[in-house]
Amino acid sequence: DDDDDDDEDSDFAPSEGSDVEEEYDSDGGDPVEGGDGSDEGEEEDDDEEEEEGAEAAAQPRKPQPRTAAVELTVPRVEGWVEAVSGGKTHRASLKQLVAAFRAAVRFGDDESEGSSDMVFSSSHAFNAVMRFSIGQMDAVLRAHLEGGAAPAGRKGSSKATREGKKAGKAVRVDALPHWRALQPLVKSYLTNLVVFVDRLASSAERGSEMLSVALGQLHRLVPFLLPFPRLRPKALRALLRAWAAPEAGGQGCSLVSYAAVRQLATEGGMFDEALKGLYLAYARGAKAMTRPRLARVVLLSSCLVDLCGADPAAAYQHAFVYIRQLAIHLRNAIQKTSEAATRQVYSWQFVNCLRLWAQALCALAKPADSPLRQLAYPLVQICLGTARLLPNIRYAPLRFQCVRMLNNLAAELGVFVPVAPLLLETFRFAQLAKPPKKAPRDKPPDWAVLIKVSKADADKWVYQESMVQQALFLLAEHLHGLAYDVSFPELIVPTLAALKRVAKATKIVALQQRARRLSSLLEAHAAWLQPRRDAADFSPKDSGRAAAFLATEREARSGPLSSWFLQEVSASEAREAELRAEAENRGPIEADAPGDDDSDGDDDSDGDDDSAAREKRRKRQASKRERQRQAAQGQAQLEAAAAAGSHELGTATDTVEDFVLSDLEEE
Repeated sequence: DDDDDDDEDSDFAPSEGSDVEEEYDSDGGDPVEGGDGSDEGEEEDDDEEEEEGAEAAAQPRKPQPRTAAVELTVPRVEGWVEAVSGGKTHRASLKQLVAAFRAAVRFGDDESEGSSDMVFSSSHAFNAVMRFSIGQMDAVLRAHLEGGAAPAGRKGSSKATREGKKAGKAVRVDALPHWRALQPLVKSYLTNLVVFVDRLASSAERGSEMLSVALGQLHRLVPFLLPFPRLRPKALRALLRAWAAPEAGGQGCSLVSYAAVRQLATEGGMFDEALKGLYLAYARGAKAMTRPRLARVVLLSSCLVDLCGADPAAAYQHAFVYIRQLAIHLRNAIQKTSEAATRQVYSWQFVNCLRLWAQALCALAKPADSPLRQLAYPLVQICLGTARLLPNIRYAPLRFQCVRMLNNLAAELGVFVPVAPLLLETFRFAQLAKPPKKAPRDKPPDWAVLIKVSKADADKWVYQESMVQQALFLLAEHLHGLAYDVSFPELIVPTLAALKRVAKATKIVALQQRARRLSSLLEAHAAWLQPRRDAADFSPKDSGRAAAFLATEREARSGPLSSWFLQEVSASEAREAELRAEAENRGPIEADAPGDDDSDGDDDSDGDDDSAAREKRRKRQASKRERQRQAAQGQAQLEAAAAAGSHELGTATDTVEDFVLSDLEEE
């Protein structure tokens, strides 16, 4: 067997052919009896097998006579099942069932044609083997290890294990009475089950029902994986593939896969490997965003946040490296001012990774002594820099994505983030001073799945109208988080002045009305809060009492601003539900290629003849294809950089300048 304990620089995805299969004898026979239940015993057995293999390779191999293949029929399979599920142990029948499961998993493989010692007489026999192997084998194995056979058709743990759970003690399978004798059978079955799950996760046409059952079986057998250090990484790879692949079975399979991954991480000593694998799989699957994909990305990010909560101190090491990697990409985009560097930042992959860590900090960094709380400041700075990288109306959606993260961080961590300038800048875009283009069939964009729009859409009335409404809503959300702070009257002074200037200068009626409405509400709330602050009997240096100022009113949301903002939240949720319902029936506002920017030539071709217009369109299409190709390279570099960043966890230095950005630079 190859040594699988070496570090990997990319991901946990198994290669074609799956080296999991190396756990079997080359001739396809049954596992050899013997071996102990400890990790050291397994390593010694492997060393002895390598020595014996080297000696055998030095000698000429004699032809071995082939034995007749066993024909698997339904009565024979049912007889084995009845024997292992009866009132006593039947190790010979269990051995045959494990061998039959191996033959079923490898059925149809090119290398197994003509070499298998078992053949299926019909599809019914094949189904009988698979139904038992992925549905009841866990209970049968545990019962045989404890010395008694499992009742027919019963799943779950046996009597000894249930008594151990009642006593509050976890029973290790390698401490069970018959582990030494049955260890090869358990290892053979687990290895085939891992191969089976990996193949199902890689084949969408197999369907999700069988994958769900196989994943449930593997989840129940995670304690059986713990005594096999070389098998655990292979099982983790298969589980990660099933967790991240959307075509592999949907949310149900992802949740079962994550439950098994979490158990391997917490009980099997694989926390670093599991968190690294989950993050890289998440980054690879977060390169695009649509309404159906949004729910899945949220699910995957929630799984990652939950795993970080299992060990915040260890998660801090990973979060530090990955957040620093995002900061390096942002620094390159600011310093180099190249299209490739900008594309790595203004992409869904970058935004989703940024949102993941914001979600993790919101959930886990609330306590003052949380190690992850130290990452709040750099993460806020990355969000602010990303939002201001390209101050253009076409990139207002990405700015709003960053503002949502900042609002959530400020609300959950109780910190002040200067969000208002980011939103007030959107009212000074040059396009808002020009008459917009109106189209009767245009509908508002879906801001939840948008980071950029094309030039043509940026000039449309429906986009500009929706943009100013979204900006004012996010501004109200930011100010509402400060509404019961003792310094609220002073905090809103710059914002009030800016809103009044916007209402006076703009020609957009909706912006004018909403800006005046928000200004009047801010003034009314400040007037409502001022008498209560005047009646306070503490000074500003008393931070504890200042933090508890208007705690009752804050909980009840009794201020003037809260009443209006709750109505806006209800209206926003209604619009969000409507957009989700219409997502499958309409096309979203199209965005240009990632490399497209405002330096391109004008799209208008009025006055040109047909041939000149066709030639101009042809050049634009060729340029767009080239930008798309460069964008794909940029995404690949970002993914490689994330993998390289995770590899830096094992280094002793912590210098940003020495951080490897991509595999291309290593070459």
